[in-house]
Amino acid sequence: MSAIDPVKSITRERQEVDDVAVNLRGPLARLAALAPSTEAPYLTVSLDWRPDGTDPRSRPGRRFFDQQAERLLDGPEGRSAATESLRADVDRVAAFLDGQDRSSAEGIVIVACHAAGVFEAVPLGLPVPDAVDVGPTPSLTPLARTMEDHPTYAVVQFDQKAATLSIITQARRQATVGVRSTGFPVRQNQGGWSQQRYQNRADERIEHFLGTVAEETRKALGESANSRIEMLVLVGDDQNATLLRDTFHETIRNRIVGHVNLPMEAGWKEIVDATLPIVDRAERQRELAAVAAVREGAGGGGKAVTGVEETLTALQAGQVQTLVMNDDFSADGWADYALGLFGVGEVPGHHPAAGDTADLTPVLLETEMVRLALQFDAEIEIVSSAVPVSAGEQAHIGKGGEARPRSQAAHALDALGSVGAVLRFVLDADQSTANL
Repeated sequence: MSAIDPVKSITRERQEVDDVAVNLRGPLARLAALAPSTEAPYLTVSLDWRPDGTDPRSRPGRRFFDQQAERLLDGPEGRSAATESLRADVDRVAAFLDGQDRSSAEGIVIVACHAAGVFEAVPLGLPVPDAVDVGPTPSLTPLARTMEDHPTYAVVQFDQKAATLSIITQARRQATVGVRSTGFPVRQNQGGWSQQRYQNRADERIEHFLGTVAEETRKALGESANSRIEMLVLVGDDQNATLLRDTFHETIRNRIVGHVNLPMEAGWKEIVDATLPIVDRAERQRELAAVAAVREGAGGGGKAVTGVEETLTALQAGQVQTLVMNDDFSADGWADYALGLFGVGEVPGHHPAAGDTADLTPVLLETEMVRLALQFDAEIEIVSSAVPVSAGEQAHIGKGGEARPRSQAAHALDALGSVGAVLRFVLDADQSTANL
């Protein structure tokens, strides 16, 4: 170590993330690839698994599931394949939830189909809205939204003596890199350096230290390329934040989405609480940019499509690079899974492709669009429609019956049919989906 190199140690650690699935791409890919089951439906359960108060065994999400399960099974007694499969799925989900009473997960998504031999439970570090869905394919929107709405991001907490880079997914640390420095040289009152020489040497040490922090950050984000880490938050005082920002390579500097002024002594929970809103605001801006790309592409050479029919056609053709959909978008449609064919509206009386009308099944297009996007490895941008409001504003909305204000991105997408897509390629005028 040279006289001006202050780096004492560099440590790298991976944190154990207990009972939470932080990498959702694997489960989503597996679930999207499952064969449709029209004879016996898939049961998809999404639950906010946070405890009610301080009792970890009291969870409103569990009570919600019990109520919905009773509703699903409350009908004429029968022993059809669909009924038997659904009853088995409800029992297995209930048994799984019984074993999660002390789990640290805040959300759970479960996909089950007894007839198809499918049961996959995905515990999450963040809550998801309570929902129970039954259909010929799994409802993957809750998982897809968790992945894209709460992206993995990096935090650099630092001063001029120490720095910690953390990779965060669903409010959990996956990995850390720590950089520690030696102390500054002691100034002597007599026979020591002049003040100017001392200051120059101190500045050089700071420059070397921040350069090491910047390089370790670049390597960590590069090594995590598969996680697609596109957001970086700086945690430190204003002066050091400016110095470190200027030290980063442009490719890293462009990923900085905000800065929090906290000391090195700040605890982990305090850092997460301070950085999550910054990442959330950056995600809202990314949604706005995605809607703008759809709007501009639709008007310029066929680089994008808008509306239900055009987007569905592009998804079937594998054209979609990014599916952009409002979180409250919903549309009825139909599917012929044997032919891989989908359409908008009620099930037609005659098969549009001269197939067997018995193969036509009613579906929810928002569910099928997300599944098709995942099958073709397209990006998914689910636009948050709600604008955060204060408790007082929420009470006023509730009493007055006024509609909740919509976000700028959702309002803009409303005008385009609430759904659209940026395309990978454009079909020739004489080329149809069936040609692919």
